[in-house]
Amino acid sequence: MFNKRILFLIMALALLPLLPIDVKGKMELRQEEASTCFQCHQDMKEALSDRNVHSPFREGSCTSCHDVHASRYEGLLKDEVSLLCLSCHKDLEKNMKEMNVHGALKEGICTDCHNPHSSYNPYILSKPEKGICFKCHESLKLEKAYAHRPFNEGRCSSCHTAHVSEEDDLLKTRPNSLCKECHKPGCKIKELSITKYTEDMNCTSCHTGHSTNIQGLLGPYGHSNFLNKNCEACHQVDTEKGEVLTKAEGSNLCYGCHKKVPSMFHEEDIHATFQKNPCKMCHEQHASNKKNLTVNEKALCISCHGDVDQSINYMIRRLKGIRCTPVKNRECFKCHAPFHTNKPYYFKNDSDVILTCATCHEKEHKVAHPMGEGVIDPRDGSIMTCISCHSMHAAKADFMLQYDRSRELCIQCHKMY
Repeated sequence: MFNKRILFLIMALALLPLLPIDVKGKMELRQEEASTCFQCHQDMKEALSDRNVHSPFREGSCTSCHDVHASRYEGLLKDEVSLLCLSCHKDLEKNMKEMNVHGALKEGICTDCHNPHSSYNPYILSKPEKGICFKCHESLKLEKAYAHRPFNEGRCSSCHTAHVSEEDDLLKTRPNSLCKECHKPGCKIKELSITKYTEDMNCTSCHTGHSTNIQGLLGPYGHSNFLNKNCEACHQVDTEKGEVLTKAEGSNLCYGCHKKVPSMFHEEDIHATFQKNPCKMCHEQHASNKKNLTVNEKALCISCHGDVDQSINYMIRRLKGIRCTPVKNRECFKCHAPFHTNKPYYFKNDSDVILTCATCHEKEHKVAHPMGEGVIDPRDGSIMTCISCHSMHAAKADFMLQYDRSRELCIQCHKMY
């Protein structure tokens, strides 16, 4: 019987002269690349008339991003979305390694914000700028009495960069320089100009760039004396010499109102040792966006604990996202309170590990594995707590567990003989 494989080979060889092949043996398209694609993707051809068009799409180079036959990725893409984009946007890829990176870029994909082909919006954004930003920053939508004009008009990029920045909060430049582009400094005490003290200050230590219920965009939280313009409660003002001094040095100024309770202030702590005023390391003295007048802890903590930040990034990529908002947003003060406690890991309010976790995870706490006094971890003899099984910064498995819960986690303690 005639071999079927031989028959197939003869048929294939017979068809070869009919196929368009160049001298190098490369298969040629019957017509221009884009025209071939548009035969089926007619809606894509209409998208060419949008106000903003992605250059490879405009040039008809569909195969810059897509494989025409098969792919491991949705949409027949040649690679994962973000890796594909960065293969052209090399400058962004380089800056991501050196600067502060937008969480949306670090944890998501480029098409979360951009349309890969075309858009009516600038930068081929899939929605108007304000809609894109509020998709994640929904808390900023709350209506308040006073609003910064660019924010109110949805011009987030007036102050922020969308991808990377050398500044905190992805500001385009240093706050005092950025604000002066529109606002002439006019800070006063008793009609005494104090611009010589404030010209190098971070404007956002007193003002918010978004909205607040306090005139002058102060706060939204602040020392009552500051908000009531009672500067002399903390400062000595010499109008003749044009000087403004504090009434006491360092943390003694704060202790004038905040009672120095030994259990709450551990001045021997390493976080306080080299600070002229340890309180100012974590707290703003005038106004803040946070209830306890705390600073941007992400920038503060990562300045020393950069390895933890890298570990969290790796964990998020490995687990394809996490649900723990404080960890994801680097809200370190949600769990830790350096200088105010001498507990391990500086857990807040002198509470232990279990109670710290239970403040958010109430339901989980009620059905958890036995923990606490009398429950000993056989691996090291310590008391079992939440972090005996979970890792907040370097989890390897779902639910931020150190090991997979199907078996690997349990046999760490429950040995199978």
